[in-house]
Amino acid sequence: MNHTKSSSEDFSGRCIRPERFVTRRLILIALAATLWLQLLPAGAHEKAGLVKPPIEVPNVTVVSADGVRAPLRDLLRGRVTAIQLMFSKCKSICPIEAATLARVQDAVAGARDNSTDDIQLLSLSIDPVTDTPEVLKAWLERFGAQRGWTAASPAEADLGRVRAFFDRPSALGEDHSTAIYLIDRKGLLVWRTFELPAPEEVAALLLQIQKIDPALARGGT
Repeated sequence: MNHTKSSSEDFSGRCIRPERFVTRRLILIALAATLWLQLLPAGAHEKAGLVKPPIEVPNVTVVSADGVRAPLRDLLRGRVTAIQLMFSKCKSICPIEAATLARVQDAVAGARDNSTDDIQLLSLSIDPVTDTPEVLKAWLERFGAQRGWTAASPAEADLGRVRAFFDRPSALGEDHSTAIYLIDRKGLLVWRTFELPAPEEVAALLLQIQKIDPALARGGT
């Protein structure tokens, strides 16, 4: 009787753990991201890729899903962050992007060669009137957010500054950006993805940025 190898076995019959495939793929994507970091020309950040030089996020006030009111910079500093713009009433792109973050969450967890406690995901609302802490909490629960994935809405007075900083015209017919924004531990925007990026790309970039200055993650100077 013929024996068909399962996806969890190599040709020698040894069991291969799925996490190893995830890790290898992330390593390859991280290497590609490193090349981009080195080779992208100045000005490429106008659409996607490396932001050169990095830009500090605006000092706006946000209210988190936990009901905590604080400066956005305080929420970002000390962690490497992937930011998705969203609003809970969105029926098209926002849920797709949130599903992407859910897969980013899983990919980062599957590549835990070291602690990823200093990596976070942020769903940032552009509808502060509707997206109260209770609504944001329901949004996170809807997509299976775990520790390290939070959501927040800007103060109404600061919404214009948030959109001016993060928003870019979308080629997909949306009235807000569908890119994901990568922020380093200093609260600086260092990378803009293309629209609707692959979750593996975002996870690899987060892990790559995490490695840039590990002393900061330990509270060093």
